[in-house]
Amino acid sequence: LAQYTTGNAIDDVDEIRAALGYGKVNVMGGSYGTRAVLVFLRRHPDQVRTATMMGVVPTFDRSPLFFARSAQNALDGLIATCAADKACAGAFPQVKEEIAAVLDRAAREPVSAELTDPQTAKPFTIKLSRNGVAQTLRYMLYVPSASAQLPFAVHRAAQGDFGPLAEAALTFGGGATSLSDGFFLSVTCAEDVAFVEEGDIPAAVAGTFLGDFRIRQQRAACEGWPIAHLGETFLAPVVSDVPSLLISGQLDPVTPASDGAKVAGSLRHSRHVIVPGGGHGLNGMTGQECLFGLIGKLIESGAVDGLDTACVAKMDRPPFVLSAGEPAVTLSRAELEPLVGTYAAVKEGVTIQIELLENRLRATVAGEPALLVAVSPTRFRLEGAPPGVTMSFDRKDGPAGSLTVSRPGQPDLIAVRQP
Repeated sequence: LAQYTTGNAIDDVDEIRAALGYGKVNVMGGSYGTRAVLVFLRRHPDQVRTATMMGVVPTFDRSPLFFARSAQNALDGLIATCAADKACAGAFPQVKEEIAAVLDRAAREPVSAELTDPQTAKPFTIKLSRNGVAQTLRYMLYVPSASAQLPFAVHRAAQGDFGPLAEAALTFGGGATSLSDGFFLSVTCAEDVAFVEEGDIPAAVAGTFLGDFRIRQQRAACEGWPIAHLGETFLAPVVSDVPSLLISGQLDPVTPASDGAKVAGSLRHSRHVIVPGGGHGLNGMTGQECLFGLIGKLIESGAVDGLDTACVAKMDRPPFVLSAGEPAVTLSRAELEPLVGTYAAVKEGVTIQIELLENRLRATVAGEPALLVAVSPTRFRLEGAPPGVTMSFDRKDGPAGSLTVSRPGQPDLIAVRQP
């Protein structure tokens, strides 16, 4: 297990590059992938033509030491954004106080909500401790489509309805448990946690809503896990002349823009852009084609000189969610059965399976199920998905011929019924 380090993984990648007969490559990574890019630049500098990094994780990050502070800064930024937004401020004028009240309530006693299992369509109860609520808030800050729901979810919780927060907890918890935990521990225990000293913790978490929970949990997970013993040279900034584009979100709760700026400081031919309102990811934001264009121009030209980043300022986060959305309607089995089937968007490589389960439709995409909530006989929202994500079926007589998936800030996806 101690052999699973970023350095060894990158050496494997370079062996594959050589075996395939490639010369210099254009490397790209997001989140932990940015550390992989940095280690590639350090270990195989002559084999990289350009580097692109989104959500930058420095070699000197020592995660999760600064998770609590970064999450607090992102939350404070979101609260300020809500206060500056007329609609959000009008709907949730006490969002900061409501967050504190919800956390205090969960600290006194775990809170609960009844949800529906997307696998079985049967109800179940989820309970959240204070740490569970805090972690859920932190993960909602990861992407704008989820952070736009945070004031509404907290407001509902402050009124006693923890359903929206519980749905978010289930969604993000499912994503977290799909990771490769063994590789995660081998990498982070050796490259980050090993460099966290007990005396570093109090100042790092003081005044944050997350506190030391994540640090304590991750340090406990690392106890007894066989790891590589890396010297402190691993923490040194990566120095490189390779043309590099670094992209950070202004409200990133885990890899803040300040990290991107620090890394860019030792990459001598780099360009660092900060997406206003962006998180660790950019789901829900408009104008993402701006970044795709910048990446394309970097790879085409092999240089950061002349990159026009003005379009980044025009990117926009989704509007804040102010209500639960359109009310649900009840449909009969006779109305639902013609919608059941397999639909495919061939060009995008997406297949959507629609099934009828317990008088509910369930959509499965890439193995991930979601229950559909009818808002009309042919239009549905996805339970647990960000507001604005809908599936609309094209049906007149007989079975539906196609369905359209609408997502804020993204082109519609049209999938055609398969025989």
